[in-house]
Amino acid sequence: MSKYHAVSDRIVKLNVGGTFYSSTKTTLTKVTGSYLCRLMTGEVPCTRDEKGSYFIDRDGQVFRHILNYLRSDRLTTPFGFRDLILLKVEADYYGLPGLVQEVELALNSRRRNRRRRQRKKTSQSATELHRVHERNGDLYISDEDSDWFYD
Repeated sequence: MSKYHAVSDRIVKLNVGGTFYSSTKTTLTKVTGSYLCRLMTGEVPCTRDEKGSYFIDRDGQVFRHILNYLRSDRLTTPFGFRDLILLKVEADYYGLPGLVQEVELALNSRRRNRRRRQRKKTSQSATELHRVHERNGDLYISDEDSDWFYD
């Protein structure tokens, strides 16, 4: 067998929901017991498309992040990525508990940051928009730029 054939035998073609990917068998079998590992070892039957690629009827766009996780051993998503919940569902489907855990951490972090921003925004807007003035035991409210009181 030539050197070219030895290299190409390790490349796996995937059609995930109509989106095409190429990877190595080593990458796809990285997590023992995962769907992709069982697929590559023949434990799970899989349909092939007309070009001979493994066909997986799942979200093709999100699979990019599944594959990147297998390649880098960590969650890597672009700034502003909004499909974390969908990614968690897909990671669970593929049997990748490490990725599920990382997505949960990212979701929790986003929730904490959102709550912090909301609290900060609420408290800032209240202090920016209103001043409370006390005069002779009465409270008066004005906007931040006012220096007047009602009598």
